[in-house]
Amino acid sequence: MPMTIYFLHVLLAFTAIALLVVPGLMLENVAHTRDVALIKRMYALGSFHGRIGGPLALLTAVVGFVVAWQLGIPLNSGWLIAAYVVFVLVMALGIGYHARREMRIASLAQASPENAPSPELAAAIDDRLAIPMSWLSGLLWAVLIWLMVAKPF
Repeated sequence: MPMTIYFLHVLLAFTAIALLVVPGLMLENVAHTRDVALIKRMYALGSFHGRIGGPLALLTAVVGFVVAWQLGIPLNSGWLIAAYVVFVLVMALGIGYHARREMRIASLAQASPENAPSPELAAAIDDRLAIPMSWLSGLLWAVLIWLMVAKPF
């Protein structure tokens, strides 16, 4: 039974990360095309990913607690505490920055003429924080996966 729930934890984690990261990167790339019609279509199509991936990530964490309990892993293990911190950071960054950025670009694209991005849309696309925040999110996801696999301390 513990290995079944462990498998479920890993499956949920991969699914949540795939739903959060892949569409997020796709939408970021679409925004940089500056093709307003494409931005409107793709942001309407891809807007679901956070509403599904976020709750799946939370469910992954809950199942992770059950896995640790069933396997006798102390919930105050150093690597788990580090994972809790990284998980909270990556979720906060996703909700506080990435989701808001996507909603802002989608909204501004709807209000923009289709022949060229409005100045407001162009400014949102050119946000100086977009690339560093994407790299930071990617790094946090990689660290979280590493902590779960390596259990370094």
